[in-house]
Amino acid sequence: MLRLINCQHATLLIEQRQDPVMPQRERASLWLHLHLCPYCKRYSRQSILITEWAWASAAGRVQAGPGLSAAAKERMREQLVAAG
Repeated sequence: MLRLINCQHATLLIEQRQDPVMPQRERASLWLHLHLCPYCKRYSRQSILITEWAWASAAGRVQAGPGLSAAAKERMREQLVAAG
């Protein structure tokens, strides 16, 4: 039976889902929560990206880029100020 979980429990399960021993019931509860909660769904995608980048970095496949241009930094600063 599926159990509704809160966002705090969902984020914990998101981090644990890499473990092969997560019970099927918890996987199903997380799946349901991710279909209902856009914030945890976004967190889940970000967590996957961070994990992939960490693995790539550890394997030496990621190289530091040239960074952001001054214009891009200024646009980001302006958007952050506008957002409050």
